[in-house]
Amino acid sequence: MKKTLLFSVGALLLAAGSYFYVNYQAEKLIASQIDVLNTSYAEMAKQGLMPAVELKYSGIRANFWRDHYRLSGLQLKVAGVGAVAEVGRLSLRGFKPGQLSEQGQLRVQELRLTDLVQLMLPPEAAQLLAESPLWLDYRYQYLPAQDQLLLQQQLQIEQSLQLDIQLQLGGVQALWQLGNELAAMDVPAQQEFSQSEAYKSRLQQAFASLTLQSGEFTLENNGYLQKLQPVLASQPATAQLAAIKPQLELYVQSTELVTERIRENLLLFISNPQRVKLSFNLQRPLTWQQLQSGELAEELTTPEQWVAFTGLLVEAN
Repeated sequence: MKKTLLFSVGALLLAAGSYFYVNYQAEKLIASQIDVLNTSYAEMAKQGLMPAVELKYSGIRANFWRDHYRLSGLQLKVAGVGAVAEVGRLSLRGFKPGQLSEQGQLRVQELRLTDLVQLMLPPEAAQLLAESPLWLDYRYQYLPAQDQLLLQQQLQIEQSLQLDIQLQLGGVQALWQLGNELAAMDVPAQQEFSQSEAYKSRLQQAFASLTLQSGEFTLENNGYLQKLQPVLASQPATAQLAAIKPQLELYVQSTELVTERIRENLLLFISNPQRVKLSFNLQRPLTWQQLQSGELAEELTTPEQWVAFTGLLVEAN
């Protein structure tokens, strides 16, 4: 009986030790990844590609078994200025040490500009920003059998505004392979490889092979745009943005790229912005280069052809 009890206690202690050790190692790895980011930022700042910024945090909590990782007290600091933005909490799912998970999620809760930055802004803009922290949610899923990547992004400003974006990409294998190789490296190897010409060349080639297949954009406004308009109008630098409504109406009325039904829905949302949903499903996947080249303009010459090729649908309010 005593031997059984001792064995059970020992097994529990071993399981508890394994639980805390694995979580501790995951926390160390996340901290090292942030160090890699900060090193990359510092290198780009030296080259004049971006300001000297640094990510700081107060704590990391990892639960490997539940696939849940949290960073608290996250701040973005700029050299010579101090903290310019802060996040209440950042959560990760799908993080696997040494490999790239086929699905994951990044959630940013209560992203705000710091009081220091708000003091530099006009009072009306500072007040609106103080009342409107951002919530961001990014999700992805890789389908290796179809070589497709599904991306979802949600931006929410309190209960006043929500933007949802969904995209389906193809030709992802090269980019996915590069990501897997990076994930398998230790921190020094990641730093060295990410700054090499070979990495830059492979990354450029991987992005060139991506294709756009379908997507959906949904904007729900619950008064935020109405609050934003007078704030923009009160400042000379943004007054032109506040007067963009008639310009949008004029463009929608004159453009030849949409059918009359789509035009009516767009004008309905512009006149009374509540909810608008745009979705598309291309007849054939297109690379970014094909989208930018203008070749579609030669192939599609009528609104009906554009709508048929893109599968464009617009719903308003």
